[in-house]
Amino acid sequence: MSQHACMFVCVPSTAAPPVVLMPQTLSLGERVADLSTRALIVAVAPEPRFAREAEVIAWARAAWDSGADVVEVPADPRLLGPAARAGGAVTAQATTMVERDAVLAAGAAFALVPVEALDDATADAPDSVEGRPPSDQVGRVVVLVSDLRTGRDTLDDDPGRPVALDVTHLSGVDAVSEESLGLAVGLRLVRTTDVRRTRRVVEVMAHLLAARRSDDR
Repeated sequence: MSQHACMFVCVPSTAAPPVVLMPQTLSLGERVADLSTRALIVAVAPEPRFAREAEVIAWARAAWDSGADVVEVPADPRLLGPAARAGGAVTAQATTMVERDAVLAAGAAFALVPVEALDDATADAPDSVEGRPPSDQVGRVVVLVSDLRTGRDTLDDDPGRPVALDVTHLSGVDAVSEESLGLAVGLRLVRTTDVRRTRRVVEVMAHLLAARRSDDR
């Protein structure tokens, strides 16, 4: 065989892309994101050095300009509220029902809840409590996981709830691989500190998801 000979792997043209469609939507204020073919980027804002709202707002605007869909800011209402009014979608982490309600009341599009705190954060106040929050508060929770196995287990347990994959502890090829696999198996948000890198991964996967939906019609 010539040294210039090539080896080809034949893939049937009718084979569907190996990605999972998720019939989910997520409200981001005035718009609703269709998560069946689109993943969202959650950019993590650093803790402000002087706890000033101007720092958080400036960073959030820079993240939105870089391609972030949502910016995670500190849960402090003094910072979260002004960021939520700055023109884009924001979120914050919560681990209890009280924190969840405070985050949503301050203007977050949804509360980001670590999976280990999900039971506490999705509890609802008893009917006898005056000022009981509306029942859709529980629906405005996105689960945060740090590995794919936990993410898949969470999707199996509650397929209607969006799951966010945290890749802030990864970098380079490891982060790209984890992001790609996470989106392929059904996770629809990525928590990241590298918006530009994650944006490229999300765009590639969006094309695959769109192709998959077209093939399924």
